[in-house]
Amino acid sequence: LVSKKVNDGWTRPEVMQHMENPEYMNIEPAINSDGSKFFFLSNRPDSALGVEYGQQDIWVMDRESQGWGQPYNLGPPVNTDQPEFYPSLTNDGTMYFQSRRPGGPGLGDIYRSRLVDGEYLEAELLPAPVNSGDSEGDALIAPDESFIIITGRATQPPETRNYDLFVSFRREDDTWTER
Repeated sequence: LVSKKVNDGWTRPEVMQHMENPEYMNIEPAINSDGSKFFFLSNRPDSALGVEYGQQDIWVMDRESQGWGQPYNLGPPVNTDQPEFYPSLTNDGTMYFQSRRPGGPGLGDIYRSRLVDGEYLEAELLPAPVNSGDSEGDALIAPDESFIIITGRATQPPETRNYDLFVSFRREDDTWTER
């Protein structure tokens, strides 16, 4: 939904442009720092990339003079044939997100993909302690990449299946503090 500030108030929320089809999931929005790109999770199909309806991928729309352009699948190397979700962006365009791709220690793990010359590089699995071997998600990276907030399994008591919020701070050597 979108609401616009007009004078001293806000307009009634309306379904956002290009999000009208209730068949598709369009959630977890993130806008880059200069406001030129709108990222979100969707399960809409993309025949050009061979993405079937129901596959959860990160999509993007570019800012145009009259709103947002048509959504398009971000594609590889961020998206794979496994679910990718929860995009979060730094000031320089680096994207942090959750993926269920093979190779990580848990069911869902936090990855990042750096933006270089307008293209996303191969996604990097964040090391422990950010990823624990269980399931981490809902990454929210600070715009300056100084810290990340994620959801993870609660640690007290150990047998719980609840999730808690955790924060980890990024050190100058690109390692992370205990969460």
